[in-house]
Amino acid sequence: MAAGPDEGFVHLHVASGFSMRYGASTPETLVARAAQHGQPALALTDRDGLYGAIRFATAAARAGIAPVLGVDLAVGLPPDRPGSPPARRARTPVRGGAVVDPRLPRVVVLARGGGAGVPHGRGWAALVRLVTATHQHGERGTPVSTPELLARWCRGGSAQPAHPGEPSRLLVLLGPDSDVGRALLARRRDLARARLRAWQALLPRDGLAVEVVDHGGPEGTSGSCGHAALLLGLADEAGVPAVLTAAVRHADPGDVRTVDVLDAARRLVVLDSRHLDRVTGAGHLAGTAAMAGVAAEVTADSDRARRLLASTITVAAQCVQDGRRDLGIGSVHLPEAAILGIPDGTDPQAVLAQRCRAAVGTRYAAAGERERHTVLARLDEELAVVAELGYPTYFLAVAAVVDLIRERGVRVAARGSGAGSLVNYL
Repeated sequence: MAAGPDEGFVHLHVASGFSMRYGASTPETLVARAAQHGQPALALTDRDGLYGAIRFATAAARAGIAPVLGVDLAVGLPPDRPGSPPARRARTPVRGGAVVDPRLPRVVVLARGGGAGVPHGRGWAALVRLVTATHQHGERGTPVSTPELLARWCRGGSAQPAHPGEPSRLLVLLGPDSDVGRALLARRRDLARARLRAWQALLPRDGLAVEVVDHGGPEGTSGSCGHAALLLGLADEAGVPAVLTAAVRHADPGDVRTVDVLDAARRLVVLDSRHLDRVTGAGHLAGTAAMAGVAAEVTADSDRARRLLASTITVAAQCVQDGRRDLGIGSVHLPEAAILGIPDGTDPQAVLAQRCRAAVGTRYAAAGERERHTVLARLDEELAVVAELGYPTYFLAVAAVVDLIRERGVRVAARGSGAGSLVNYL
């Protein structure tokens, strides 16, 4: 992909209506608008989950647009992190109430793909596992990630990469609402530097970028031109790549009133200008020329503006996900051997066969030699079919579920066509 006002732009921070009480447009509408702008790719980075990812990727494929997938996560920072405020006792809401919007720092995390040298499916898998781990870490309904979780899944779930030089599977974008962006907004450049250094020390070198957002608001507000310039300057100073985004919440400028309603609903407050997140009407899926104009305004330097647009396109190319090879759309999905506790290098088919043969003596304890021979012949036939179809982990996953049920003293039985399978019976 190339960058510039004539070659296209890629939005890398985009929320859809699948972001509960935050995004205002459907994935299909966002894709259609990007196609109208002639943009070659588009990201979907909904808040806290990947609920619209497959629907978005399918719509993008129909429109001939390359899909980029990510998530917008709240991040709880440990007390020993540079500049972290002292731990405070959580406020108890009044009876019947709830803390509806803690307003924690947030980051955008993108899955990287083949363009970054990541094997097919690994970036998407790491993103899915990160979201799951985040929901398990936070309270129900309030998912909160940690820098350590982000670092772990950048490396595919390990503390360190399996092989030296292995590319990061995820890319973390630190934008205006991150801990770094908030420090700059508070005019604490020293603190922002320290926080950025902490991220650099934790994440893989190719797993971090700074997100520059200019919504044209008054100076001193998040996402203003001055705030964007400070973020870009800090990225350049630290040698961290920077990308330009519009932090999109709606497809068209006219949808901004819907965003206001969503903000009020999320915070359970009256619809009033005092409670709005936005300070301008920006936040829509802008065209390429408009984003080139934003880059020029933030940088005040035509060459730096060109490089900012080019780096955005480069990051997009590294994070494009292939619908079939990365996401598995249209292919068969089976449980992974590692999830079932099968060690690397062990054939799941051999594990299944061993389990079945070991159960023959129990299930057919009273069988004579002739009947036992018939049973084993039938078992060999069924195992051959399972092996040919590549389904051993499916049968082992079903067996694991049945074992859990029986351990709890609950009756369980097969139904449908599976009731006639000897492998299932064993």
